[in-house]
Amino acid sequence: MDATLHIQLIKRRAVVKASLTRLQNFLEPGDHKFNEIKFRLDKLSSILNKYETAQVEPEYLDKADTL
Repeated sequence: MDATLHIQLIKRRAVVKASLTRLQNFLEPGDHKFNEIKFRLDKLSSILNKYETAQVEPEYLDKADTL
């Protein structure tokens, strides 16, 4: 796999992990209105999809290079 692409994928994964951390930090105090929590949790599936893509893509590309 191209080193530049690998670095980009790692950075993408870091951005998504930061999004998850922000969500966790938002939820931990527990003093939020239902609408605020619902809005952020609605974004969670999108964040998780991005994370899975960023996590799996480097593995997939590494395997493709060995074929």
